[in-house]
Amino acid sequence: MAQGQSSVLAVLLFLSIPLFGQMDQAGFIAPGDSLQKHLPARNIIFLPQHGFSLNESPYGEFKGKILPGPPLDHQNEALDTLLTATIAGNQIRTQLLTPDLFFETMDSSYYLTFTQQRDDHVFVVIDEFQGWLSTDEIRRSGFRMVFWMEFYSQSKNRLIHPLSKTIPIYSKPMEGSPTVAIADELYSELITTGKCDGSFCWVQVVQYKNPYDPSKTKSENVLKKYKGWIRVIDETGQPLIAHHAQGLE
Repeated sequence: MAQGQSSVLAVLLFLSIPLFGQMDQAGFIAPGDSLQKHLPARNIIFLPQHGFSLNESPYGEFKGKILPGPPLDHQNEALDTLLTATIAGNQIRTQLLTPDLFFETMDSSYYLTFTQQRDDHVFVVIDEFQGWLSTDEIRRSGFRMVFWMEFYSQSKNRLIHPLSKTIPIYSKPMEGSPTVAIADELYSELITTGKCDGSFCWVQVVQYKNPYDPSKTKSENVLKKYKGWIRVIDETGQPLIAHHAQGLE
């Protein structure tokens, strides 16, 4: 290989390292096993009782807190306190946070997500607000960090679905590789196998007939079954799929 080509390859490899490192550090914040036993399994935004402190930078200036439940001065009595949250602070006007600002599983559990980790802190973005949470505070609150790729590489037989209407199923774990099919979330079931490579995971797909015949059994409506690779997080570390928090049972 010529020296010029080697230099270009080295630069490309160097530039790709932060991207893959950032994706590996992305995930969501969930209750620990002992705390989970005392919380509802669904229809809840998972936050600790005293909330999380949001900082300008790791070990930087305090910006505010992300708290469970609606603001204290809210006037809407119909609000579900388990499905609301509040952000408030010296630099932040007190504001109601609704479930659509959190990561939603297929069984209506809602989680705060993070896109990177640095200096014992994780970076979160909620609507127009962003900042750093202490990993020590997360653990002291009885919560834990769950990294997307680690989670899906350890998940077998977990039902998932794309956050968009369709998702390409690839023949190889790389963007631009030939597609096996385009799975429609309305007529396809995607099931994890526990096999992942980079930001891709190998899944089993069950495609149902369209239109679905309600007079037939589920198995009678199966059009075909196949396997392939799907991308589960994008280049910024944001999820492209949702999962069933309780598995397939």
